Amino acid sequence: MNKKTIMLTLALALVGAAPTQAQTTRDSVAFQPHWFVQPQVGVGYHVGEAKFSKLLSPAAALSVGRQFSPVFGLRLGASGWEARNWQTHPVAEYKWNYVQANLDATVSLTNLIWGWNADRKWNIYGLAGVGLNIASSNDDANRLAATATAPGLPNGGFQNLWDGTKLFPAGRIGGGIEYDLSERVALGLEYNANVLPDKWNSKKGKSDNLDWQQNLLVGVKIALGPTRKHIKIEEPLPVVEPEPVVEKKPEPVVEKKPEPVIEKKPEPVIEKKPELKEVKVYFRFSSSRILPSEESKIDEIAEYMKAHPDKHLTVTGWASRTGKWQYNLKLSRWRANAVKKALVARGVDASRIKTEGKGERGKGDDKEDRAAVAVTIEN
Repeated sequence: MNKKTIMLTLALALVGAAPTQAQTTRDSVAFQPHWFVQPQVGVGYHVGEAKFSKLLSPAAALSVGRQFSPVFGLRLGASGWEARNWQTHPVAEYKWNYVQANLDATVSLTNLIWGWNADRKWNIYGLAGVGLNIASSNDDANRLAATATAPGLPNGGFQNLWDGTKLFPAGRIGGGIEYDLSERVALGLEYNANVLPDKWNSKKGKSDNLDWQQNLLVGVKIALGPTRKHIKIEEPLPVVEPEPVVEKKPEPVVEKKPEPVIEKKPEPVIEKKPELKEVKVYFRFSSSRILPSEESKIDEIAEYMKAHPDKHLTVTGWASRTGKWQYNLKLSRWRANAVKKALVARGVDASRIKTEGKGERGKGDDKEDRAAVAVTIEN
């Protein structure tokens, strides 16, 4: 075999011996963009010159939108019903109808600040948008203007009287709170304020002030598709590098002279308890309560720690792969803390105990170990 053949054989052997990195997968939940429909009913309030209760009127809204991300959404809808106001010359109530087309951008303040969480039920959001107000049925104001008799107030104070159907631009701002009843249905409470031209209520305000119409609405938000998706995340397992082989030279043989035999008396036999290295405490499915059958293991660990005050221990919790991995991680921590609490109750110093939750066991692990806590004794 020549030199080139030997070098090629060694190179192939090294490539074949190179370790391949193994991977493991875990389930995760991610946000899913979706369309939604949002019907709402409630009460409207038009800022005017009468008492608050006399300016309330019914209101309703129907919107269709899309949630593009956990934070940002867009909706298109129609709102309105009826508006009320009061005239002072003569003192009388007048009403008119309106429908307003709205385009709103929504921002989830909860997800913006704390991030999206599939298990969170509450959501606080803000909105801003524009609208086109279509007002009609202004007969009450026109009738009062025709019968007004107050001197110095033409048309009874209706300086901006209008008739028929009128279009008014509107600006919108507001916010609300939602509570998820299920993955696709949420119950919500919303407040929005709409600013309109001064002519909307047929009267001229002081310094040409704009008219304000406000709504307090309750409704439901129904997702037209799934709001979350389940994905598998691949994570590499740590690679254990083999330890290098160190060739040891044989030590020289030194011939020793035989030592004189000294008769020794046999020493008394002292029974030593075996060293504890690792103890496993098992739990029922989805439970962190220590079973009565496992209490003896806790007693054994506590007695050993009392007899060896220089020892420390690590309590590692595990859970099976059923259910969501976030819950399994919490369950493994609860199990580890349950064992620590039991040891502290038996007189073991809490500073000598370290706890950690590992979550789910791998597919190849023993089924019993998937619902276990491993207590490892350390120096």
